[in-house]
Amino acid sequence: MKYSVIDIETTGGRSRGNKITEIAIINMDDDQVVEEYSTLINPERNIPIQIQYLTGITNEMVQHAPKFFEVAKKIVQMTEDRVFVAHNVHFDYSFLQQEFRDLGFTYSRELLCTVRLARKIIPGHKSYSLGKICSDLEIEIKSEDRHRAMGDAAATVQLFQQIQAKESKTFDEIFKDLNDKINFPPYFNEKSFYALPSTPGVYYLWDKEKRLLYIGKAKDIKKRVRQHFKVTGEKSKEYLFKNNISEITYKEMGNELNALLFEASEIKKHKPIYNQALRKRYYPYFIYPRESQTGHIEFNVKKRDEFEDNVIKAGSKRSANSLIRKIYKKAFGLDKLDVPKEELALIFEQQLALFKTTLGVEKYNHKLMKAYHSMDYPSQHFQLEMPGRKKKEISLITYEAGEKLRIEFIREGEIVEEICLPTYEDTRQILVQFLQKKKLKVHNLEE
Repeated sequence: MKYSVIDIETTGGRSRGNKITEIAIINMDDDQVVEEYSTLINPERNIPIQIQYLTGITNEMVQHAPKFFEVAKKIVQMTEDRVFVAHNVHFDYSFLQQEFRDLGFTYSRELLCTVRLARKIIPGHKSYSLGKICSDLEIEIKSEDRHRAMGDAAATVQLFQQIQAKESKTFDEIFKDLNDKINFPPYFNEKSFYALPSTPGVYYLWDKEKRLLYIGKAKDIKKRVRQHFKVTGEKSKEYLFKNNISEITYKEMGNELNALLFEASEIKKHKPIYNQALRKRYYPYFIYPRESQTGHIEFNVKKRDEFEDNVIKAGSKRSANSLIRKIYKKAFGLDKLDVPKEELALIFEQQLALFKTTLGVEKYNHKLMKAYHSMDYPSQHFQLEMPGRKKKEISLITYEAGEKLRIEFIREGEIVEEICLPTYEDTRQILVQFLQKKKLKVHNLEE
């Protein structure tokens, strides 16, 4: 086996919005080191002071270092046809993928994580961070080399060699399990899989007759599609579905919300064979408020055709009652547990009665209706600013009652793409639930 053991230093902890400041590559044939390479990289941006303190890499040190595009070819050549090995491999790999993506290229390698390997082959340690596990195994990392690419890469090599020195059969079995080779469908060109991006978006699965089988959304397109190919059991419906896949296409959407909205619209538009549930999704129930004999607001669930003007819809009575519980929790911090135990229901009613007494009818109803309306759009005309698909790109989601939902991708003040989506009931549910879950900042355009 041929490996490239890699370590990088960066300007921050996430690949989106940060850059590489140093890289080290140590190539191994089986357990023998055959080639080494390291270089500082000019990230073309400021290195935060806390990162400078951690790594010892300053802005002055990288000022005259090569930019990433100047070392990209070397990285490709050194790692070609080798397994990409790193301690917490997805961190290093995601940064390299992003750097290549910014240059307009796709970087794809088979991965192996020494953290996961060590946990399985050398169990029993309190911590598997590089510093702690190396200390336990008496692998020396000089203080001046810690959090520097070559120092950490060299320590990872020694750790990897110790792992390899264990029973070879165990290593081979775990290596195979961790890599989980994909059993591609018979008509599928596997190169199209490795070209998929690890970004949020919508993907389309086609059969060899160019019929659209399925549309899906993902935070990580490549990771999600891989799950389709890991299906086993030759008689299962999922296995038969997988074996019909011949081609994959995709559209990057920049963030999860864009992907959710676009997926719902595309399924309604194209009606793929295997998207039966989402094609037929509808919301036949309404939650509506009414005054009790004492004047206090309470909620009921009715069929949609009885109360068509009501805005809070649900797909089932159960989901409607779940929304009602959320309303009470939001208004008063009470959780109306949907359980058969009478004492729990009694406790809820007693707590609610206390709020009715202490607040009075007007304040009680005001708090409850405020929570009720929070389950709907925040206004009749609003806008959300979300991450875009590329560096220095944003996406704006604009809703205006009676109009199509707009997703605009904007770069340097210019709209580079605009997508208009019909406002299905799905759209409202997706937007409202996402806003409640993520607590995003909403720009009210009515003001």
